Amino acid sequence: MQKYAFTTLFTLDVAAAAVPAWSSGGHYPVDDAELAEPGVLQIETWYTRVDGSAWELVILPAITLQSLPLELTAGYARIKDDDERFHRFEPSAKWQFSAVDAGQLGAAISLTAGHEDGRFSDWLLNVPLTYQLEGAPVTLLANAGWLRERDEGWNDRLFIGGGFEWETGPHATVIGQVYREGSAVKPEAQLGLRFAGRAAVEFIDVAVGRELGGDIDWFFTFGLTLEL
Repeated sequence: MQKYAFTTLFTLDVAAAAVPAWSSGGHYPVDDAELAEPGVLQIETWYTRVDGSAWELVILPAITLQSLPLELTAGYARIKDDDERFHRFEPSAKWQFSAVDAGQLGAAISLTAGHEDGRFSDWLLNVPLTYQLEGAPVTLLANAGWLRERDEGWNDRLFIGGGFEWETGPHATVIGQVYREGSAVKPEAQLGLRFAGRAAVEFIDVAVGRELGGDIDWFFTFGLTLEL
């Protein structure tokens, strides 16, 4: 997972009033090539609200194996979309090819499954790339993935995204991302602040986002990252 900003694949898809897959990293859709610290249980939880009527409450525990660069995640969400409420389960695995170090490109590959209404509803194969600038408090992110969704048959779409993390001080990081799934969907963007916590609370996140070029309302997120 990201050292300074976690991601998935998606938050509430405000463009379609539906909830597609998240990546293994949380409410920021563009994932990075980092893994959780081996042997430490890391839990991300967040609440996202759209237009005062739709929301999601998510818990995303993850652990990295001691002997392999493999991170395993098991996500659960309670979601309200208009008058409908439902549950979503999301197992994920991410393998790291190269670690993120200053001046070097970090790379990984992840596979995430979404389970709703008693069946698997979507699959995401994603390749996150991360580059930490040498001598500067900035990290760059890029993602390219394949999303397969069930809707009266299976539909295939591409996911692409990019972003940055800018450490503005020892306790705060600015996070910005733009991402898009499929040629028929308008891009969305998120901008947030991540604050370093204390004790078991590793990070505190606040973020805002919206669809670009559309009439969709803004969505807001508050999240916590815990290490146990």
